[in-house]
Amino acid sequence: MSNVITHLAVADKLYASLGGGVIQNLPLFFGGNIAPDAVHAKKDCRRSDKVRSHLCEGIIAYGYGDPSAAQLFDGRVNEFFKKYYFTEHENKDVYLGYIVHLLVDQADVFAVCEYIAEQWKNNGMNTDELEFREKIINEMSSGRYKDFFSISVNGYPFKINVLQALDSVWDYEVKDYINSDEINSEQRWVMDTCFKSAPMQDMEKNARTMRFVDVTAEKITERLRGMI
Repeated sequence: MSNVITHLAVADKLYASLGGGVIQNLPLFFGGNIAPDAVHAKKDCRRSDKVRSHLCEGIIAYGYGDPSAAQLFDGRVNEFFKKYYFTEHENKDVYLGYIVHLLVDQADVFAVCEYIAEQWKNNGMNTDELEFREKIINEMSSGRYKDFFSISVNGYPFKINVLQALDSVWDYEVKDYINSDEINSEQRWVMDTCFKSAPMQDMEKNARTMRFVDVTAEKITERLRGMI
């Protein structure tokens, strides 16, 4: 999956395109954007907890190559929006940020799978094999593509001071999913770790990630406009 700064870079671009008319509480929007992974702070956290926080129960690779599973995930995103974003008032931007995180993860998985498929096709692999999709997903999940889209905080021209924004709001929750203690723990880790990391030296990865951020932000902007 994309690293934290990549997620926040997409959120930064979304704010630039959607503006304050849609995102009214910017700190909560950025906080919601890192919230799905706050499940790691859950006591005795299990893989199933993260699957649930990402709305992926019973769904493999966000439904890559499986239209019915992809439709199921998209339906869950829409239902989450209706149940939480449209019924919330003061903290509604937490849920907007939360959904953006999930859509970035979906875009990441699809992009990595397509990259692998293209590489294998170029190497002469038979793409008509029934197991081709499963092989791609297994390869994507192998760990060799961890942080395939990654960028350092110094590698992206943030328009918003995200560190300051995150530090301005604490003790909120994502109802039914992430409690305030878990979010506080994740937020502190992000602030103390991700914003103090060394600049990335891999220029190829940096350029690839910048393209991913631009394309993904544009696609999510259009989707959100249709939902909101």
